[in-house]
Amino acid sequence: MMVLTSPKPGLLLRALPALGLVFTAALRAADAPAPAQPAPGEEVVQLPQFNVSSESADRYRAADAVSAVRVRAPLLDTASTISVVTRTMMDDIEPNRIFDVTRYVAGVQDGRGIQFQDRMIIRGFETQNGARTVDNFLQSADADNVEESVIDRIEITKGPNAILSPAGAPGGSVNVITKSPTFHEQRSLTALIGLFDAQKVTLDLGGPIPGTTGVAYRLVASGQDARQYWSRDAVTRGRALAPMVTWNLSSKTQLTVKVVGADHYIFREPLLVIDPSVTATTDNPTLAPGLSKRSRNGIQPWSHVGTHSADFFAVLTTSLNEHISLRAAANGRYYFEDSDQEFLSTPSLNNRYNPYTGELTQDYTWALNSATGQYVSTFSRFFDPQSVPARGQAQWTRRKTGNLQTDLAANYQFGEVSSMTVAGLAYSRQFAYNKVKDPGPLPNIDLRNPDYSVYPAYPANLTANNGSSYTNEQAYINERLGLLKNRLFLTGGLLYYSTVTKSWNELTHSTPAVLDDNKYMYTLSALYKVLDNVSVYYSHSTNSSPVIANNQPLWRSGVQDEAGVKSEFFEHRLSADAAYFRISQTNVTVPNPAYQTDPTQPQQLVSDLKNHGMEFTVMGAVTPQLSLVGTYSYLHMRDALGRHVRGVADNLAALLLNYRFDQGDLKGLSAAFGVTYTGRRAGDVPSINYTALRVVTQVSFYLKPQYTTTLSLRYNWKDKVIYRLNIDNLLDQRGYISVAGGRVSGTGLTTQTGTNIKFSTTFQF
Repeated sequence: MMVLTSPKPGLLLRALPALGLVFTAALRAADAPAPAQPAPGEEVVQLPQFNVSSESADRYRAADAVSAVRVRAPLLDTASTISVVTRTMMDDIEPNRIFDVTRYVAGVQDGRGIQFQDRMIIRGFETQNGARTVDNFLQSADADNVEESVIDRIEITKGPNAILSPAGAPGGSVNVITKSPTFHEQRSLTALIGLFDAQKVTLDLGGPIPGTTGVAYRLVASGQDARQYWSRDAVTRGRALAPMVTWNLSSKTQLTVKVVGADHYIFREPLLVIDPSVTATTDNPTLAPGLSKRSRNGIQPWSHVGTHSADFFAVLTTSLNEHISLRAAANGRYYFEDSDQEFLSTPSLNNRYNPYTGELTQDYTWALNSATGQYVSTFSRFFDPQSVPARGQAQWTRRKTGNLQTDLAANYQFGEVSSMTVAGLAYSRQFAYNKVKDPGPLPNIDLRNPDYSVYPAYPANLTANNGSSYTNEQAYINERLGLLKNRLFLTGGLLYYSTVTKSWNELTHSTPAVLDDNKYMYTLSALYKVLDNVSVYYSHSTNSSPVIANNQPLWRSGVQDEAGVKSEFFEHRLSADAAYFRISQTNVTVPNPAYQTDPTQPQQLVSDLKNHGMEFTVMGAVTPQLSLVGTYSYLHMRDALGRHVRGVADNLAALLLNYRFDQGDLKGLSAAFGVTYTGRRAGDVPSINYTALRVVTQVSFYLKPQYTTTLSLRYNWKDKVIYRLNIDNLLDQRGYISVAGGRVSGTGLTTQTGTNIKFSTTFQF
């Protein structure tokens, strides 16, 4: 039995009954009289808020965020980097997935598997297993993308965040804020068509419920049935339904309930293999002979990932008195994934590294010649376009997750010192299973006849049946003191995190692997406002997540030090920020490329990572008509052996410009142009760390530097109809290897799509 244990107080289990008292106090507060108004001359203390402002400082810039400690705070007064993507910015870009807009955020680049999991790399660290936060609740390892139609805004916190996402990646967390009911009438219907990744209809209704007082609703529904770039029968389908209601129980108390249901069907990916001649010195990696840049290349159209999810959110906020606010929230999530995928069964790469240099020789294996004592190579073709070994894999995953959170936030003024205290408890529990049938025998793929149809004969019995569960408890307190008339803010936070994480094998009934342990995590920061619109800061933050990798229980711990400067201009409409950071993380797990073709290999590779870098951001309105987002990032991400980390570029840049005509014949027209740059980055992670001669293995190929471009035109006709024309990949730079996690399909290997033209019409009624 593999167990990590340490004594733990289990304080949350004893404290959870207090949640009932919290709700009782909130309901009593709803009936209590409103706080007395301050006397003339008496200082007004603002109550903490748990939701973001409904108004943005500019179309592309929000002035506040809730993702630091779940309480709204001005970005200028926050001693860390938080980037916000507004809904208006999303509408201008018309994204198919979150990354289509977050690519303009400093330090963010594409992760592996572009069709699903909302994978992104933030400050060099890939969001682990697609983990993200939705309305402050963690959604871990699920394969679905967040449905775009229900998103109101996206907040990206940089660095470890022990309160919002204690188990998240140290590079940062993505907090998706969903739409909410509105107390003003709004109704819209949007129809989208395009060459690919389009064909979608969205209905968005909201407003006060007739015949009621203080009750509003929101109903969002969407449906999509679109082809992907590679083939007409490689499809993406999705549908979502999200009813929501808000009830103002009193002038101080509000209850919001949301239900979000979604289904997605996503074609997995075409057959792609890197040419054997491609090495680490190749400027522009290419595909192996016989492979098309725009074809399924013999992968069956039934190869897909299917996801089905239902989320319930309930949030109660209230002010207990003139100083203290309360948030009590609950979330339940049901997730089911039924994937039926075709994978390649190409040979292992483990014995194809030159023992003397550590370089990969894709078409040669190496073995020791016992007579000479030397290692010699033998030609062994890795990929034959007329006979590509393939197999089917059927997989079913089910997760049931429950979360409870409660937060108390208090603002006080003690003479010249202001105080904001935020304290809270959280409890989460999940049960999951994963069932697999693998392999499902398939005939070898012959690329001379790639369009044949066949389905695997799966074994009658499961080949894998694994279960997992966790019970996590958290208690935290965060204190911010304002000194020197709130020019100096000193902040400290402490989080207690307790977990019982288990994994077990239902087929072998072997002893479960258990991580039964607890951790204390903390944050410290200081921020000084040099001017009313300029602040400098330093922060130190940590987080740690429990993981079981290759049946071994581990803590994956992250630490960051960050220093920076922030500034705002034109009444908060424009910001200019710069930050320097150092991050490290232990026990980083990444999928083992060798496991994709050889299930006997370890599923994950484990290592430690370090990164340091700089980020520069300008965001907001330059003039009343012109808005921009401009970013540049430099990263120095290396693993413990000094190698470049898969998918992480040293240099990133982005520019998005939007100009609006507000008078004359062109009034109502706006135009946006965006360009992003991603520098050279490693295309794979070696499947072994050392050769037989203890030589460090090397990255086998690098992706070339690349640009993406987009052009958007928007015309608002009398606030009744909005027309949008979007052209992605304006320069039609297509076919090159744009994303990679290894040398074969199944690792995130993707070619760049061609120009996509999309047109949408929104009717507001």
